Amino acid sequence: MKKWMALPLSMALPIGLLAGCSDGSTNAGANDNAKSSGGQVTIKMTISGSDQEMKLRKETAELFMKQHPNIKIDWVDIGKDRYQKTLTLIAGGDAPDILYINDWVTPLAQKGVLKPLDEFIKSDPDFKVDQFYPSVIDALKLDGKLYALPQEISPIVIYYNKDLFDKAGVPYPTSSWTQDDFLNVAKKLSSPEKKQYGFVLSNGLSNWGGWMLRNGNNIFTPDFKKSGYGTPEALKSLQTIKKMVVDDHSTPNTAEVTSMGQGTDALFRNQQAAMVEAGLWFLPPFKAEPLPFKWDVVMQPKGVNQNVKAGVLNWGMSAKTKHPKEAWEVLKFFEGHEGMMIVAKYNMALPATTDKEANQLIIDSKFPENVKAFVDSAPLINMDEFRHPKWAEIHQAVKEQMDLLMLGKQAPDATQKNIVTNMNQIMGE
Repeated sequence: MKKWMALPLSMALPIGLLAGCSDGSTNAGANDNAKSSGGQVTIKMTISGSDQEMKLRKETAELFMKQHPNIKIDWVDIGKDRYQKTLTLIAGGDAPDILYINDWVTPLAQKGVLKPLDEFIKSDPDFKVDQFYPSVIDALKLDGKLYALPQEISPIVIYYNKDLFDKAGVPYPTSSWTQDDFLNVAKKLSSPEKKQYGFVLSNGLSNWGGWMLRNGNNIFTPDFKKSGYGTPEALKSLQTIKKMVVDDHSTPNTAEVTSMGQGTDALFRNQQAAMVEAGLWFLPPFKAEPLPFKWDVVMQPKGVNQNVKAGVLNWGMSAKTKHPKEAWEVLKFFEGHEGMMIVAKYNMALPATTDKEANQLIIDSKFPENVKAFVDSAPLINMDEFRHPKWAEIHQAVKEQMDLLMLGKQAPDATQKNIVTNMNQIMGE
């Protein structure tokens, strides 16, 4: 599972095409992806990701089918362009029964593409929704109804190069470090003239959004109708980001990152960045091709809190499935203990529940040594952006202003003013 950003639903698919998906009835014209044959029901389920991700999903499905011989799972590969492929399937009246969803639950739910899961949960005493982290579950609701369930979460933490810390005589960070500690360390580990940086701050919500969070700022006002970035806390965050990128130059700006032609994982591997931030998705490649230096991870530095952004994989049920009962059995298994144990075994994301045995499997892997930093960060996840149907459009507008700030072309106060104006305009449309 890797973090990514979708296109706005309204831009990607004509409203008329989605309108036909807006009720949950199973009339004669409904999708017939799930077919009964000889007493066996076939449930189609979308899949995406790396070879290892595919292997994880298929292992879970094989175990499920072994225990439920009356249900067969057929996979529909939606490739790398997950959102657009999903929209294409929906528009063609060929939506699979269970959908792989990242951050687009709200827009799909708003258009009636997803079936609410509340009645399934209410009528199933074996399924406990309180096993999930509340902040993650809340982000998957619309008008009080739950439209998806998370299987994997990946809190954003700091990866750091121990060898570079040793070389600079800088103590390793701990979970109690502060933003000031971080800024001082990043500056000490930087030599911009040598293209050596203490940190890499990417231009995305998982990155600057986390800094905004830890300074006590929220993306939206409490009613989710206006920008929340018009506060003194938001201005402080923007000033901190300017200090990091422009004043101290302890992280390359967006143009420099582009010119280097490498992702943050490569900059870390090549030791051009002493620290980077990411979820657990860096672990499989770092294990397959070990880094040539000592390294570890640590929780994000504290501001007024230690909250984090995260990558997430959710499963939703198509409103047009003809076999909701069987689809729920599949969902329940993937979201249950056995499904979470398989997630933990692969060590590429955290189980999305507080399942102690599954999370202990992650901790016991000791890869890296302080892998527990991910588990400790899970309760601190904030996913408010998931809760607004126009978030993808909002995110792009904010990124444009953040780019100007990080290039030194716009002051923090002007950046704040433009962000608030642009957000409010989009949200008021």
